[in-house]
Amino acid sequence: MNKKLKRYLDEIDKTNGKIAELQEYLKSVQIALKKEEDGEIIRSIRSMKLEPKALFDLLNGLQDGSLTIQQVQESMIKSASSTQKELPQEAEKELEDIDDEEKEIR
Repeated sequence: MNKKLKRYLDEIDKTNGKIAELQEYLKSVQIALKKEEDGEIIRSIRSMKLEPKALFDLLNGLQDGSLTIQQVQESMIKSASSTQKELPQEAEKELEDIDDEEKEIR
């Protein structure tokens, strides 16, 4: 067989082997990432220290999409507290909405 042809075939085999190894490595990294994300979710939920019924309602609402989560911009809260001024009405309204949702969950 032609030396160049044999070299190309060997290179293809070697490259395919590397690709297979990298795909396996990628799968293992993706699995590790998923486990870490799951652990973070569990830690976050447990840190809420909810009663069993409230926890069930929270998880059920998340799964069926009936629960919405709002996030207040941290910078608005910090700037308001550092200048000893009241929060803008929008931020106060968002905080009240969050409090109301938490009461509904509990």
